[in-house]
Amino acid sequence: MAALHLVRETSATPAQVWDVVAAFDGYGAWMPMTRMVTDEGQPRVGWGFAGLTGLGRLAFSDSMLVTRWDPPADGTTGVFRVVKTGRLLGGWAEVTVSPREDGGSRLDWVEDVVVRPLPFKRFFDPLLDRASAWLYGRAIDAMLVRAASRRIPR
Repeated sequence: MAALHLVRETSATPAQVWDVVAAFDGYGAWMPMTRMVTDEGQPRVGWGFAGLTGLGRLAFSDSMLVTRWDPPADGTTGVFRVVKTGRLLGGWAEVTVSPREDGGSRLDWVEDVVVRPLPFKRFFDPLLDRASAWLYGRAIDAMLVRAASRRIPR
């Protein structure tokens, strides 16, 4: 699949957006038929997690490793990057949360997914492109609604 690039803007602050999009243990709420398994502790470079998607024997693991972790602080842009390390799915995702002048945020979600083994790539790419844009767009929109509804204590 060519890299998917979704952009959203919200009135939520960068800290509010980051708190939702970087809470990997909660991704099961955004992705259908998915439960999350995470390493212990807080996300950081080298920390891993996996989405287990499907039912019974038809489930697969989309495992990922954090390779960049720069949370937003005091008006700065936050970025995290993960690399997909699973047997079925490869690729990467990079999420950037930038402050806007009005106190809100811009979220850029860029992802490139490769279905393995690679000979299947050409067959799955058209379907994966359309499904990913719909699925991730829906999930990101729901995350931003959650972020905008949260109150961050000062």
